[in-house]
Amino acid sequence: MQFFIITGASRGIGEALATQLLDDNHHIFCISRTSNHRLIELAKEKNNRISYHPFDLNNLSGIDQLFEELFNTIQHESKIDAVHLINNAGMLSPVAPIELNSADSIIENVNINLLAPMIFTSNFIKHTLELNIDKRIMNISSASAKYLLPSQSCYSTSKAGLDSFSKSVSLEQLNKEYPAKVVSVYPGMIDTQLQAEIRSVSSETFPYVDQFIQIAQEGKLQTPEYTADKLIEILFSEDFGSTVVIEEL
Repeated sequence: MQFFIITGASRGIGEALATQLLDDNHHIFCISRTSNHRLIELAKEKNNRISYHPFDLNNLSGIDQLFEELFNTIQHESKIDAVHLINNAGMLSPVAPIELNSADSIIENVNINLLAPMIFTSNFIKHTLELNIDKRIMNISSASAKYLLPSQSCYSTSKAGLDSFSKSVSLEQLNKEYPAKVVSVYPGMIDTQLQAEIRSVSSETFPYVDQFIQIAQEGKLQTPEYTADKLIEILFSEDFGSTVVIEEL
C-alpha cells in the first residue's frame, strides 16, 4: 500500500492530485479546512481509500496531533510500500506593498506557505525515520521565489524560504540510514483561485495586474488537471530528489 498526504485538497491542484492518485493500492489523506465531498464520493464510487482530515494550517501547534492520527492509521496497515507527503496548500494574499499589509495577514501567509510545510516535514520524517521504505516529500513552490514582482513580498519570501528549507532537509537526509527524498517544484501559472485572486487586485496595489488578466484571457494558464499529471510524473520518477528545486514541469 502506498500512502499520500496532500494538503490543500479541497480545490485546485490538491483536488486534481487526489483525484488522479485514486487507486486500489493507494490510501490518500486529504488535509484542508473544508472537506471536498465530491472527492469523497468519487473515492466511494471507485472503492478507493481516502481519509479526509479537516484542518486549518494556521493551527501550527495542532500539526503534531494530526500526524499522530495519520500514522496511527498507516501503522495498522500490514504492508507499507511507500509514504509520500505533498505540501501543496498555498496562500497568495496579501498582495500589496509591504507597508499596507497587516501583521495578521503577513503571519497567515508565512504560516500557510512556509511554517506549516516545515512542521509537516518534521513530523513526516520523525514518524518514518525507522521505516525502510520509499519516502518522498514534494513541496509546491512558485517561480515567484526566484522572479520577484512588487506587492508580492510575502508570497515570494515564503516560497523562497520553502526552497531553502527543501535544500537543507535534502542535505540532512543524505547520511540517514533510511533517507527521505525531497523536492521543491515550480508548477507554473495555473487556472486556480490564486490566479483569480491576483486578477482582482487593483493596478494601484499591484502594477502588473493587467498582464495577469491578459494571460488568462489568452488561455495561457495551465489547468489543475494538467499540472497534477506533471507533478505525479515527477513524484514517481526514478531520479526524484536528484534535483531539489525543479523550476519547470
